[in-house]
Order: sequence, then C-alpha cells, then structure tokens
Amino acid sequence: MDIVSFLLYFTFNFFFYGFVGWIIENLFCYCIRGHFQKDGFLSGPFKPMYAIAMSILVVIESTFTINVYYLIPLCFIIPTTVEYVTGIIMRNHFNKNYWDYTDLKYNFKGIICLEFSIAWTLLSFIGVKYLQVVINQAYEIIYPIWPICSTILLIILLIDEIITFREFREKGKIIQN
Repeated sequence: MDIVSFLLYFTFNFFFYGFVGWIIENLFCYCIRGHFQKDGFLSGPFKPMYAIAMSILVVIESTFTINVYYLIPLCFIIPTTVEYVTGIIMRNHFNKNYWDYTDLKYNFKGIICLEFSIAWTLLSFIGVKYLQVVINQAYEIIYPIWPICSTILLIILLIDEIITFREFREKGKIIQN
C-alpha cells in the first residue's frame, strides 16, 4: 500500500470512528443521565479519542497478521493509553475534566479505570474484528470520491479545532507550562 492509499484509508477510519465515538458518548450519557452530552472538546459531532484509538488498531490489524491473543491486549492498551494521555492533556493544558472516574474502583488519577478500559476493550475488539469488515466494504464504495470528502472533512475539523482553541484561549483556560 503506497503512502497516499494508506493516508486515505487512515482518514476514512479516523472520521468514521470519531463520529461513532460521538454517537456512543451521547447515547451513553442519555442512558445514564437522561440527557445528551452537554459539551465536548470540539463543537462538531466528532470524538478524537475514539478516532485515534480505533484508527491505530485498524491500521495495526490490517497491516500485520495478529491473532486474537495479541489483538485483545492491544484493544485494552491502545484505547486506555489514548484515554489517559487525553485526560492528562485536558487537565494540564485546558483545565478541563470531561470525565472523572475517581468514584470507581481501580481508577488511576480519575482519568482511567478498569471498568471503562474493559468496556473500551470489548467495543474496540468488536469494531476491529467484526464492524471493520463492513467499514472496509463501505470504504471501497466511497473510495473514488474519498479524496475530496476527506479534504472537506479535514478542513471542517481544522476549523472546529481553531474555534475551540480560540474559545479556550479567550476564556483563559489554556494553561501555559
């Protein structure tokens, strides 16, 4: 696979799983709290944590021959690591905690916990092993127009990020270290 094909495939999965993550978070919030999520880091329907973790897992699984005994630990480690790094960045640079696991058993700094890491493992494994087959078929269908679509989506994401960083800066919430 050449670099352009790789980047197109990666961005397709990145945007797909970022949107799916937004849906999952809103449904979870609605089921637990009775309302959809009030705020997120970005304004648009996109969750970067899901996009990053799942895209990495999809690339690893599609690039290497990995049996289930290696895939399951990766489905635990990668999303948990992305969640931890994101939590640290949000806390230390944006003075924001979008989630807090301090009341749950086996948590670390309230940013990650065993219960949610297991949930991410199951969701990631189902996504990579079963959903990705359908996603790959969708990618084959959209592939001819995906370069244009991905460019538009990247521009929209960039605009959303610029607006988000501007709002944080104006509110004095970006912490300079």
